[in-house]
Amino acid sequence: MFTTDVLIVGAGPAGLATALSTLRHGARVLVVERRAAPSTVPRATGISIHTMEVLRGWGVADAAQAGSVVCEPTVTITDRLPDPPHEVVPLPWPPVREILAASPALPAVIPQDHLEPVLVDEVRRLGGTVRFGAALTALRTSADGVRAVVGGVEVRARFVVGADGSRSTVRTALGIGVERLGVIGEFTLTLFRAAGMPSRPSALIFVKHPDAEGVLAPLGSGRWGYVRAGREPSHAALALAIGRTPEVLGTSGFTMAAAVASAYRAGPGFLVGDAAHRMTPYAGAGLNTAVHDGHELGWRLAWAARGIAGDGLLASYAVEREPVGRSTALRSLTTERQPDDGLPRDLGGTYRSAVILGDGAPPASGHHRTARPGERAPHAWFRADGRRSSTLDLFEGRMTVLAGPEGRWVSAGLGSHEVDGVPVAVLRVGRDLPDPRGAIRRAYRLGAESAVLVRPDGVVAWRHDGAAEPAALVAAIRTAVGRPVPAAVAV
Repeated sequence: MFTTDVLIVGAGPAGLATALSTLRHGARVLVVERRAAPSTVPRATGISIHTMEVLRGWGVADAAQAGSVVCEPTVTITDRLPDPPHEVVPLPWPPVREILAASPALPAVIPQDHLEPVLVDEVRRLGGTVRFGAALTALRTSADGVRAVVGGVEVRARFVVGADGSRSTVRTALGIGVERLGVIGEFTLTLFRAAGMPSRPSALIFVKHPDAEGVLAPLGSGRWGYVRAGREPSHAALALAIGRTPEVLGTSGFTMAAAVASAYRAGPGFLVGDAAHRMTPYAGAGLNTAVHDGHELGWRLAWAARGIAGDGLLASYAVEREPVGRSTALRSLTTERQPDDGLPRDLGGTYRSAVILGDGAPPASGHHRTARPGERAPHAWFRADGRRSSTLDLFEGRMTVLAGPEGRWVSAGLGSHEVDGVPVAVLRVGRDLPDPRGAIRRAYRLGAESAVLVRPDGVVAWRHDGAAEPAALVAAIRTAVGRPVPAAVAV
């Protein structure tokens, strides 16, 4: 028998992201995967800004980018690859200068078969167990946790996470249904190589020739993908599309469809990635949304397993992530050109849940954020101990309070390291945290005594402007981890 805190079924990006977030917050993890090895197919390649922020925080961004594809951030529309383009359209991202004003990371094109082994190695380095060739054959949940049989071995865990794709065995075992949102059609992907292909192509090339209509995309290591409507691969159409003789590496059929699970949680069981929300490739968001799911679920599971958090924090995962999964899945059914710049969708969301003490104001538009509750904490550069760091580097592993330089936020109820077992750091901007040019104070709208509480996933849970009230902060920390707030310290 194998005992662990969290059993994760599925070793794709969703499962591995959940594993990393869980391990980095102090809980044990077993990841099982029915495949014999990590993916050998490029599959998803577009890595968003926020996903790169997450990888950067985990210390694996450089290893991930080592496999990045060299291409232009554009979409080319042409009759055939050798022909002059009808149109070259920038991808929906603003200029690099504007991105770097909002984030310490840039988007990238990284094939999934390069990213997955990087994540597997990091899970194992942190002490997690990853077993390939191990299929889940039985799963039973109760108030006490989870009992499963994986590869003939009994596993007991506190929680189970279904990261096993759109046909999730875990989802079925948990009794969670599926709502189908729509189908675009049947398609075939042909993976190929060919001599003389462009060395720095557009990220996507739409071929419009009536006998070769499809989409070409560079996939790294000299490989390309060709997606064409229908389930019958056509090597003749591919040769016409590229104007060369291809070396076909493989073909696979798939259905472009979108669906969402009817729930993201059932007792000690949770869903992430395609098990929770199936998307078409049009939005370019399936892998990214999956990584974000895992990033935000893992720390919750770890803190619950360690006794730091209450059930309210676990419940907030579904409340916060279900609207994101649904809206992104619906958006993936829209094949028309998307006019927005990408940053509002990637960096500009606002969560609402019982563990976030909102300010009552409607969600802001665009991607510029000012540290309001429910928003992603703003990025700002600062230098300490000779190193240049981002405010996003401050939050993992604890609740973090960024306070104005005059605020007296430490009291008998709030030590410098924890509140009732919850790890907490109080950083006075301009004193504990260097801010000579006021960049952090402006980004977070910090007055002399203001305070902003940020969760380990970089989401603002509470803010206070005005005279310091340590009791209100203690109440906010309890609320943020889903624990009861005694009347004596209620906000």
